[in-house]
Amino acid sequence: MDKVLPDLLRSKRILSTRPTQQSASWCVFLRDSGALVDNIPMLAIAPLEDDESTQAIKKSILDFDLVDKAIFVSQNAVRYGLDWLDSYWPQLPKGPRFLAIGAATARALEDCGIPCEQSGISMNSEELLLLPGLQQLNGQRILIFRGLGGRTLIGDTLRKRGGRVNYCELYRRILPQEAADSLAQYGFQPDAICVHSGETLTNLTFCIHQTGQSTLFQTPLVCPSVRVAKLAGELGFTACHAALNAGDSAMLEALRKAVC
Repeated sequence: MDKVLPDLLRSKRILSTRPTQQSASWCVFLRDSGALVDNIPMLAIAPLEDDESTQAIKKSILDFDLVDKAIFVSQNAVRYGLDWLDSYWPQLPKGPRFLAIGAATARALEDCGIPCEQSGISMNSEELLLLPGLQQLNGQRILIFRGLGGRTLIGDTLRKRGGRVNYCELYRRILPQEAADSLAQYGFQPDAICVHSGETLTNLTFCIHQTGQSTLFQTPLVCPSVRVAKLAGELGFTACHAALNAGDSAMLEALRKAVC
């Protein structure tokens, strides 16, 4: 984790909305910068465990040695994907090349001893698609590890470039049951709110309407990209700030600009 200045956000109250599994390091990062941090998760991750989904996953995993490129879209994709791969491939086949969206996703792969290529500074799908190895695919097999649904940009684009694309959908994103109640009981007016994805933003918006906490629409909102910030404006937020990417350092810099 990057070093932070302890007075950067001194006494600023920040509302974080990250999933519980991913909030700890981000909240520590904020507290180390002097912020008062509250975390109300607006997104939860649950593995797909129904028979149809597990059979589809198993088929993708059993055919993994036929894959030319494996793309992981998130840390959760790495977590669940590698669990499945470990079950059927104690030693990974040498053929597939691994690619990751974002530094945190790449780090999750590398922490497991798997080298990978990653998207550039913006850490998004658009930048991954700029990698030289993804321009002319000529029938290469591409397997995208991701959650249920999600953006189709990568798959659609790689098919147009000649790739044979399949998805390995491993988990679903849900609104935590307690999210609206937690927001209703939240007794502070934060100096800023941070969201790390479009789906988190959509869930936050739903909970604000459910609880009548409409003043939060005027609170500075830090988003991980211009795309999500634009969506936030369309949903009614009036002070939207786009970070360069979803990484801790970029989000912190956008947060500093939003509240200082």
